[in-house]
Amino acid sequence: MALPPTWTLFGDDHLPHRLQLLAKMIDRESARQLQAQSGLSLAEWRVLAFVGTTGQTTAADICAAFEVDRAEVSRAIAKLGDDGLIVRQPDDRNRKRLILRLTEPGIALFRSTRDERVLYFRQITASLSSSERTLLEDLIGKVALSVDSNR
Repeated sequence: MALPPTWTLFGDDHLPHRLQLLAKMIDRESARQLQAQSGLSLAEWRVLAFVGTTGQTTAADICAAFEVDRAEVSRAIAKLGDDGLIVRQPDDRNRKRLILRLTEPGIALFRSTRDERVLYFRQITASLSSSERTLLEDLIGKVALSVDSNR
């Protein structure tokens, strides 16, 4: 498959456009793979992954971590709850706040799906040397910090 036709739409100086396109390409392929391999949507995977990584969290923390809207996270949490993969429990310190935790089946799905995602991310960066991956990570981090400082 070739690059999207709009890859060079704004010329060589429009890196943000290319980063957006690349992110969308990765998201779409990830969504396809997640559905086929685990039966999860991308939003459900993000919730499962965040809760699996943190051990426990809130919907607000997930929204902030992925910069997504609350409705998307709420729908994903509801579906994961209906599927028995996540539980919501009131916070002892703030009864209005719900703490999210994975169930045993949720932990198992998180671990197997995480391993699949790691393989995919290794695959798409396999043509980069170790130093190129480090450089790319550093450069993307600098751009992210610049965006953050201009908000």
